Amino acid sequence: MTRSLINPSILLAAAVAVACGCSTMSRTEKQLSRVDSFESPDIPAIGELPPVRPQQTGLMYSKNTLIISYDEGIGKVPLQRAVRKYGAEVIYDYRIISALAVRIPDGKTLDESIEYFEKVKGVVSVSKDRIYQIDDPKPQLELL
Repeated sequence: MTRSLINPSILLAAAVAVACGCSTMSRTEKQLSRVDSFESPDIPAIGELPPVRPQQTGLMYSKNTLIISYDEGIGKVPLQRAVRKYGAEVIYDYRIISALAVRIPDGKTLDESIEYFEKVKGVVSVSKDRIYQIDDPKPQLELL
């Protein structure tokens, strides 16, 4: 009697593995390989322009708040004096970035306030306080 060199169950298992396309890559590795591939639509090929992203729509500003940056060498004292003289109020001191959040008084517009504070000694920039919406204001409820 002749013996076969390969066990039939091993041969069958190998055939099933090849037919099913089994690999040693985990599901996460497969997902990452798709994301990291050059075929991904989010990753442009070399020399191509990146995909156009939608611009933020509905950019909103606070009606009465300015962010004013000042020169660290001069300090914030001249700006604080100008805030008091203008009738405004410091509502936050961003010490890590050398800036103040200032609430302008009623009866003054943002544009005229920007012009006033840009002339103050040591002021580097004056900008409107932007409002970023990070959550959907009307969440969609899922019906079960």
